[in-house]
Amino acid sequence: MSLKPFVFAISLAAVLPAFAQDTSLSTELADIERQLTEIDAQAARYDGGLILTLIDARREALLLAKTLTENRINAEAGGATVEVTVPAVQPDEARAAQILGEMAAAQQRIEEAEREAATGGGLIQALALSRAETERLTLAQLQMGYLQAKYGIAFPVMVALPSAAAPAAAPAADPATPPEGAAQTVAWADARFPAIDYTLAPFEQANRDGHRISGWWTIESSRAAVDDSPQIVALNHSQFQPNNFVGQTALVARCIEGETAFVFVQDDFLMNDYRRNSFEMTLRIDDQPSQQSRWSSLTSNKGAGLFGRDAETFIRSIYDADRLFIRLVESNGQQHDALFELAGAQDAFEEVAAACGWTTLSLSTDDYRAIQTLLNAGGFDVGTPDGQWGPASQRAMRAYQASVGLPETGAPDRATLERLGVRQ
Repeated sequence: MSLKPFVFAISLAAVLPAFAQDTSLSTELADIERQLTEIDAQAARYDGGLILTLIDARREALLLAKTLTENRINAEAGGATVEVTVPAVQPDEARAAQILGEMAAAQQRIEEAEREAATGGGLIQALALSRAETERLTLAQLQMGYLQAKYGIAFPVMVALPSAAAPAAAPAADPATPPEGAAQTVAWADARFPAIDYTLAPFEQANRDGHRISGWWTIESSRAAVDDSPQIVALNHSQFQPNNFVGQTALVARCIEGETAFVFVQDDFLMNDYRRNSFEMTLRIDDQPSQQSRWSSLTSNKGAGLFGRDAETFIRSIYDADRLFIRLVESNGQQHDALFELAGAQDAFEEVAAACGWTTLSLSTDDYRAIQTLLNAGGFDVGTPDGQWGPASQRAMRAYQASVGLPETGAPDRATLERLGVRQ
């Protein structure tokens, strides 16, 4: 639900006679402050849900109206000239009269909903309260329409011009403007993670290239040239440094030509253990104890990775994690540390797993046997259930997935098991 604030300094209460008389700005301001006090008391009764969302939307509108009214009062008190830019709208008396009737009807619906809420309980009461709050927002919209139709006013933009006698006051904060330092909102931002700055170059480039963005990850989908098999390359950019022109530190989860890889890439050329062609790694997942491992060296000598089953196992281990600390140690003892934020990783990991035909769930032999039994019972023959997920099981699973409209991964992935009724 997207509820936009209504930009004008008027009362949002249903007091229809107020439109038939002139009111001063100080009166308007006092009325707005009264309503804000009432809204705070009303909001305190709710922990969440639709009603609180609607209340918050009204509060946002009132705060903006309060700011505009205070600015106008301060400008007039300081002798400032106020320039008002108003779109060209012709008054329409007939339309104004019609809207007044609609406002009266909205007020009546509010009163009916409040009476129903007062006499009911449980779900009936909750629905009545939601309906009443929704009607209050509708009433606010009607009030905007009335002002436009009656007076030709359409969302004025006021700019205070300082006079010679009074210095310009600092502009009041606009509630609709993000605080200084907050990430800018862009069309390609993942709304689930508002703290991430999606104006960073890799996200902008991913948007231009038509790639998916999930949290700190960009996800590129393609087809392998050799066999048209699905390819997924997901990159984590939480360590991106805008001023680093040599190279970037990143995580890569990928499926290329049926093989899964999980790779740590950084911007230096590394000295590996040439006898083992690998690096010593220290890993820490969230607040768990750190663990030691060895990862294979990349042919570029600028990172290390896990491949095949090792990569699948590691991805499962961090599927629900929030952070991953990595320390790579070169053969000369030099260390390279990075702490990655993993927000959005589950989408990336699911796409990699689907492309390579495995599941992000950690399943035991008994789990696989149970799934095979379910497939057999549904007419998708896997042979004798033995707990080994081989070609017959993959073919049977693809047939089942095709029958229910799921991606044909051949793996007992989360979406498929949910459709089968298996608790995860």
